[in-house]
Amino acid sequence: MEQIRVLIVDDELFVGELLKEYLSIKGYEAAAVSNGEDALSVSQQFQPHIVILDIRMPGMSGMEVLKNIKAKNKATGVIMLSAYGDTETVDEALRLGADHYLQKPMNLKHLVETLTLLHPRQDESKACI
Repeated sequence: MEQIRVLIVDDELFVGELLKEYLSIKGYEAAAVSNGEDALSVSQQFQPHIVILDIRMPGMSGMEVLKNIKAKNKATGVIMLSAYGDTETVDEALRLGADHYLQKPMNLKHLVETLTLLHPRQDESKACI
C-alpha cells in the first residue's frame, strides 16, 4: 500500500521538523520545508497528497503557495495553518481552494483526524490515532 505523502510548509523550522517526525511515526511519508519557494520546488518531485501550509511566511505567502499548488493539481489537499484567528484570511484561503484550516498551536490528534478526512487510508480500521 502506498504511503500518503504530506508536505509541511512552515517558516518555523522546529514546527515543520516536529510535524514531519510525528507524521512519520503515524505512518505518513512526510517532508518539511520552511518557505514557499522550496514548497513549490519540493512538491514537484515529492508530489504530496496533502500540504500543511502556514498562511503567514516571509517571502512567498501561504496564499501564493496555495494558488500555485491548486493550479498544478486541484486534487492535492491543503490544510492551512495560522497562529492568527483572522477569519477574513481563512475565508479567502477556503475560497482559493484550501480544504481545511487549523489554528496554531494545533492538537496533533485533530491534525491526524483532518488528514484522514482529506485522504482516507485503506488500513484506517487498524490505524491508531
